[in-house]
Amino acid sequence: MPTVPRDTRDIHDYYGRRYRVGERDVDLTGRPREWMLGLAWISMFAISLFQYGFGAAVPALARERGWSVGEALTVLAVWVVCQAGVSFPATWLYRRVGPRVPLLVAAVLCAVALLALAHDAGPPVVTYSVLGGVGCGTVYATCIGAVTQWFPERVATRVGFVSGAFGYGALPFVVLVSFADPAVVLDAAAVLVLVAIGVSGLLLSRPPANWWPAHIDPHRFALDRRVNRSIPNNVPAARAFPPWAAVRSGMLPLMFVVVVLTATMALFDVAYLAAHADATPAFTAASLGTLAVAAGLGRVWTGSLSDRLGRKRVLALALVLGGTAQFGLLAAVRGGTLAAVVLFAGLAGAGTSAGYSLLVSLVRDWFGDDATLANYGIVYTGKAFGGVAGVSLAGAYAGAPSTVPAFLVAGGLGLLAAALTARLHQPGRRVLSVPGA
Repeated sequence: MPTVPRDTRDIHDYYGRRYRVGERDVDLTGRPREWMLGLAWISMFAISLFQYGFGAAVPALARERGWSVGEALTVLAVWVVCQAGVSFPATWLYRRVGPRVPLLVAAVLCAVALLALAHDAGPPVVTYSVLGGVGCGTVYATCIGAVTQWFPERVATRVGFVSGAFGYGALPFVVLVSFADPAVVLDAAAVLVLVAIGVSGLLLSRPPANWWPAHIDPHRFALDRRVNRSIPNNVPAARAFPPWAAVRSGMLPLMFVVVVLTATMALFDVAYLAAHADATPAFTAASLGTLAVAAGLGRVWTGSLSDRLGRKRVLALALVLGGTAQFGLLAAVRGGTLAAVVLFAGLAGAGTSAGYSLLVSLVRDWFGDDATLANYGIVYTGKAFGGVAGVSLAGAYAGAPSTVPAFLVAGGLGLLAAALTARLHQPGRRVLSVPGA
């Protein structure tokens, strides 16, 4: 059984942050912490089909069951509200009881939701949207929380890696559901999702509060750029900001608005490509598959890049890319060229997805370690509002003669989000002289 070393102690660094040092990951769990990373990745991969995969299933389900575009998009919109809206209570639950109970409950909810989508004749707003949304949101928050605690020195890259699976993991389902019987694919997916998340729930654990890997000196990591490549672009918080203080700083509400705008743009792309009037199975699979893969890889890439260039700078650049890509996607859709649609769907996915993973690190860097999950839970809730706006915008123009206004609005919102990101600043930041900077 794992043993706890006797020399375990709490220390503080130059910024006042607390660390629990002396315990190796194998002392705590009997396994390297990469096991926990893998379990979180598997769970995120499993729930990836709910957002992008549902979009790919919309044309087939609408044909078979007589759903209107509005009914299909309502299912997606309510799912987004529940998935994002549960983030704050889900992070609270994770902090209280750990990952096991949330993941096991979420595994059942997600499996029931997929079975309902496979067999309900009418739009399964309650069973798929509510149960599936709550289940997926719980998985998302729990996995992000566990990764943040197990990799405190590499939050951006590891969160990017895990949350990336929420995007590219949908590709197999997108392809299968576009060409095979949706009910069969959904039944199989329900079993796989139940097993994947259930096993992760049984095995995933969290370290003690403020745990720090024993092989890294936290004092050197805080100040030496040879150890921490993120210096000097990402300076730690001046002090801890609990949610009420983070809101009063003005920066957390501004981040919330950025998420609302980003989610509007991102969910507009998913919903519009799903409900595109002239879509063929090849078009749906190619466009949404590319969007999902690019969204996942974009999170991985920007997470690593933000260590070198700074979180805020990379986030702003990614949003400029996502906003600009809307205009290219407009031209591609109007031109009817699949290759162009795929290209700009990929650029849009890469740009719009970066905010969700980067904001975890940005919230931690600016508001402190102690309330990272609570503050991020508040910020991520903005996706619920943006998701409804984006899906509604897509529904309004899905069958319209001209889609120009919709894409102009989506692109404009993305560029506005980039401009607001440039106005973000770290609250209470002290001017520090960092050795080696």
